[in-house]
Amino acid sequence: MKEHNEGNISIENRIVKAGTFPMGIDFQKFQKSFGKSEVQKNIKTFKQTLKYEKIILSIDRLDYTKGIINRLQGYEIFLQNNPGCLGKIILILRVVPSRIGVKHYRKMKKQIDEFVGRINGKFGNISWAPISYQYGFLPFNPMVALYSISDVILVTPLRDGMNLISKEYVACRIDKTGVLILSEMAGSSKELTEALIINPNNKEEIAEAISAALAMPVREQIRRIKIMQMHLKNFDVVKWAEDFIRELISEEKKNIKLTDQNKKQNFS
Repeated sequence: MKEHNEGNISIENRIVKAGTFPMGIDFQKFQKSFGKSEVQKNIKTFKQTLKYEKIILSIDRLDYTKGIINRLQGYEIFLQNNPGCLGKIILILRVVPSRIGVKHYRKMKKQIDEFVGRINGKFGNISWAPISYQYGFLPFNPMVALYSISDVILVTPLRDGMNLISKEYVACRIDKTGVLILSEMAGSSKELTEALIINPNNKEEIAEAISAALAMPVREQIRRIKIMQMHLKNFDVVKWAEDFIRELISEEKKNIKLTDQNKKQNFS
């Protein structure tokens, strides 16, 4: 017989604990990476190549849960509604290969390729394309550099357990500027509440969030990033591991005590 009470499940002669442990990141690692010569070299290269007023970033695995097509549709609506931004901004779209041999994923990549081509053809010209698209693995140093130079990041999964990209971006904002647009369906949205939280299925809402992010005053950006960085610093990956181990040991002690009680009852 199974009984449960506030996450404690009694199964036969033991107790199983079901809990929520939001995973943190190595906050200090990302903060310190900004000063690495390789990262600075990448930042310099990106800035020389990407000479635009605003840079929007999107990094994700190729996965249907990540909402990449919805994200592109929202960006397209933004471009339609804000013709004054044409030629002044760019969306850096980085898609990391995943399950290459699966037919559904190959089809999804084809859809992304076609969508990017259509948006660039519709809004771009000989000197500017609204999307810089690359399909492939992104090493750590270039990734940190992209986090550091991007004014806005789009993290809009349709469903996600946590999503560490949102946390990594915030951790890399050394000057405290930048805006995180985050799906309400990502687990991290429950922690990073100073982000612009959106419904990833609502393309118009994504477009409106991009407009709001690009127009957000620097002072407000700093206020939000400071709050989110403080949370990430206090609840980093070490704290996450310590909390998990502490809870594990606590449940083990409870089970040992329960076993001893059962033995006493059997002998009496």
